[in-house]
Amino acid sequence: VSTQSTGQVLGRAVVLFAVVDGEVQLQSSVACYILMVSWSAIEVIRYPFYIVSLYEWFFPRLTWARYNAWIPLYPIGITCEALLTYWCIGLVRETGRLTVSLPNMLNFSFDFTLYLKLHLILIALGGGYLMKCMVGHRAKGLKKLSKQQGLVEVLKRENELVKIRQKKESKKVK
Repeated sequence: VSTQSTGQVLGRAVVLFAVVDGEVQLQSSVACYILMVSWSAIEVIRYPFYIVSLYEWFFPRLTWARYNAWIPLYPIGITCEALLTYWCIGLVRETGRLTVSLPNMLNFSFDFTLYLKLHLILIALGGGYLMKCMVGHRAKGLKKLSKQQGLVEVLKRENELVKIRQKKESKKVK
């Protein structure tokens, strides 16, 4: 598991469970709906692509979708994550949810509002890093796709030549 995947999963978990699930007002927002659609759309493409890759099957449209669908969906998802986190900061400031104040038995404090502010910065930095990595993955993936499609074209031409030769030979025999 890569650092990129781990960061993405942890970031999504924080947004889903600490931000969206914890604040009912955010659950009915347009940003929440768009976020869920963008996350789901990416996964609907990603996992079939992984299965196809695992069995080394060739599905050019799926490969193309895997390396292009993220271009609009990642920025949309990152923007919605940031918006929801930003809105959550104000709600948590009012309620004090998940905040631990001193004094207490453990002599420990945690300000969830401050954590959300830090997480907002991580969304921006992590999102930029993730998209930079995806640009590299896209270049490699589309280059491989181009080579595979080139091989398919060569095989088609060879088959056509074989059929032409077979027709010529069958005419000679007659």
